[in-house]
Amino acid sequence: MEHELHMRPNLLGLMALAQGVACAVTGPIWGNLVDSGASRKLLLKVGTGLWGLCTFQLAFTTQLWPMLALRVLNGAALSMLLPVLQSFISDLSTSDDAGQICGKVYCAANFGQVLACLIVVPISEHRIFGVMGWRICLAVVGILSLLVVLLVEAAVEDLPRTWDPKRFGLSREFHKLAKFLRLGSFRVIILQGVFGTIPGAAQTFTTMYFQYLSISNHMCGLIIAMRTVGEGIGGALGGYLGDAANAKNHHYGRTWVAMFSVTASIPFLYVVYMGIPREASLSLLFAGILFTMGLVTTWEVPGCLQPVVMDIIPRRDLSSAFSWDVAIVFASGNTIGPLLVGFIAQDIFDYHYTSEKVENMSLEVREHNASALGRAIFFSCVVPSLISAVNFALLFWTYPADKESLEEREAMEDEDAAERTVLLQKDV
Repeated sequence: MEHELHMRPNLLGLMALAQGVACAVTGPIWGNLVDSGASRKLLLKVGTGLWGLCTFQLAFTTQLWPMLALRVLNGAALSMLLPVLQSFISDLSTSDDAGQICGKVYCAANFGQVLACLIVVPISEHRIFGVMGWRICLAVVGILSLLVVLLVEAAVEDLPRTWDPKRFGLSREFHKLAKFLRLGSFRVIILQGVFGTIPGAAQTFTTMYFQYLSISNHMCGLIIAMRTVGEGIGGALGGYLGDAANAKNHHYGRTWVAMFSVTASIPFLYVVYMGIPREASLSLLFAGILFTMGLVTTWEVPGCLQPVVMDIIPRRDLSSAFSWDVAIVFASGNTIGPLLVGFIAQDIFDYHYTSEKVENMSLEVREHNASALGRAIFFSCVVPSLISAVNFALLFWTYPADKESLEEREAMEDEDAAERTVLLQKDV
């Protein structure tokens, strides 16, 4: 895309910004629909169909502004996924096994990405029947997404839900947000999300970095696929470890798992982007290190963050809570990361923009851009990771109190419901 459409890294970051803002704006609407009793199956079909159409149309777009518009619509569709899935997960799990279920979902999502890494990256810069490979891949993904709509219709079963129009409305969502923000743990999770997602977003430039090392597109795809496999297995492992730690210590176990995972990412980041010599002959070493990195640095979301939210927010408001989390995070961390890398690479480390293909660049330009991009990715990841680790430590103080408060409120609500049932029976 950088070569064919002559887009600098900051323009690529701008498209990520457009999609992130769309997620931020529309996420709470999806969450409000779920909490108001809308059919989750219908929402899945609508969201999946919309992002399928947008992705398919992106394959035929050549101008910046239409691409921005499609990325906005795509972001609006993608923001549906988490609140709907978390609503299903909350129906299927308890506080003791939430991490395992969240980890399995995380693992499944990553293995879907593996297929994209193995197929998209190797052919992205090649022409197939006169069409750039990345365009063909977008068209295929769009068609597959539309086929998923049929799969949802055939395979997904939703419990009967009662639509309550009184619960629907943006004003109610802002009221919920104010209520969520009164919880110390929710504020910590939001702050952690802002900083914690920057490293992952910044590492979207990893493929470009390896291409500057003269690593072939096929090998780049394999390396990224190995990292994604590690992240998938690591997510599932993190869910189990979070549940095991929670069984040992209900107040602090999950937090320790998350802090270790975030802190462990720092030495891996240094080795990959700064420590290993920038040579194509070390491709397998890059793959092995990134696989191991994914294995141990993806525990915090399924092992801690998602189960903690489920422990401090009433189930009737969970979709809204996750939607607001996604909204704020996508409006910040997932958009700051790519923009930060683009800024640091170009304005601090003097990344040299060129419309030439990487293989046609001079050795001097390739080495200079590889160094600039590698250092930019490293610093864009390490500082937010350190801040994220400190943020997690705050859960030691906030999480026990918020969890106990919800348990007390739910116990009182159960008692009130039981008393009302008894009174109704007496009246009868």
